[in-house]
Amino acid sequence: MKFAHLADIHLGYRQYGSEERAVDFAQAFKKAIEFSLSKDADFILIAGDLFHKKSEMDPITLAQAVLVLERCDVPVIAVEGNHDSTYFRERYTWIDYLSSQGHLINLKPHFEEGRPVVDEWDGKRGSFYRTAKTSIYGLKYYGMLTERILQDFLREIGDDNFTIFMSHFGIEGYIDMYGCISSSHLYHFRDRIDYVALGHIHRMYVENDFIFNPGSLESCDLKEYSFKKGIFIVEFDDELKYAHESSFYRPRPFRIVELNFSNYSELRDEFLKWRGSGKEIVHLRINTDKNIDREKVEKIAREVFDPLVLRIEVNYSSGVLQAVNVDLSDRVRVERNVISSILRGMGYEDMSEEILRLRELFSAGNMDDADSLIADLISEKIREGMEEVKKEAKIEVQAEEDEEEWKWWEAR
Repeated sequence: MKFAHLADIHLGYRQYGSEERAVDFAQAFKKAIEFSLSKDADFILIAGDLFHKKSEMDPITLAQAVLVLERCDVPVIAVEGNHDSTYFRERYTWIDYLSSQGHLINLKPHFEEGRPVVDEWDGKRGSFYRTAKTSIYGLKYYGMLTERILQDFLREIGDDNFTIFMSHFGIEGYIDMYGCISSSHLYHFRDRIDYVALGHIHRMYVENDFIFNPGSLESCDLKEYSFKKGIFIVEFDDELKYAHESSFYRPRPFRIVELNFSNYSELRDEFLKWRGSGKEIVHLRINTDKNIDREKVEKIAREVFDPLVLRIEVNYSSGVLQAVNVDLSDRVRVERNVISSILRGMGYEDMSEEILRLRELFSAGNMDDADSLIADLISEKIREGMEEVKKEAKIEVQAEEDEEEWKWWEAR
């Protein structure tokens, strides 16, 4: 028995507002699935956050998921992560939609009298799926309620098959972020579980050949660039064997340059020492004790690096004052910046659009509109999506010389 374990795909993430970055995330997903199938996986696990946005799905992102999943000739079994799960009163998710169309199996329990019901997948719903040799139990992301629900759920696990428990939460001690719990909650049930398949933390870790987290495929944040990422290919034949794989896809490089400013001529010379192959994501950190012309710095940096994305951070010594223009009349922009900063610190990112929209709906008392948000989008945008994807202009991507670019918009 062999399977692949993926997590944290984040399809649709237009990082830094870049359409090319959204294609990077889609390309990584396609390559991961193709690699899994090439290894003769009997099934594929997606442990949460297939999508980056849980609401207001755009047709292109949905098409990127469908075009890959519809070509899988083995079961794809998923749970919803914090980026996939619904807000407040909403019940239907985009993972539910993919499941209803037969593209994947979405495992999650329903509840009776406040307790999770662990029942077998019946083609429409269920919290565990059985193959000839394996039983896969799935629990979606529940945030602060995870610990309580987890205990009730795991007590219901148990059969003679090789048993996998899949969910989307972090284990304490690997990274400081919201949504982590102690691994002791899982070890209490080690006699019932053979493999714990997790997502949520974007770096790879394995704990005692029992708890597995593959990491994301792409970097969702600057600090993640150094994390070990990829997927697990796992095999069981009386003993557990696994390999962490990442060679199937090379993420777009992040180039981080930090230097002290002296003058513009020396700045160009320093940039030239760090120059890469172009179309990279470049973060510049410049330390200075004098006022500098940011536009001039940006012009030099773009000429030297030819970046896909350029971010410049200037650290001024104490006593150096810079004029800051803040347009308080643009209330939405200010709110979005504040909300994005708060959510980023909690392990969520780029959710300000959804938060602001929900705030408007609830403030206006439009509970029915909030409750039917996803259902409305499904009936309207799915139909538009398949038409739009056929007309979508080609997006140029800097591809590796030995790798053919995935022209997903031309796929049939």
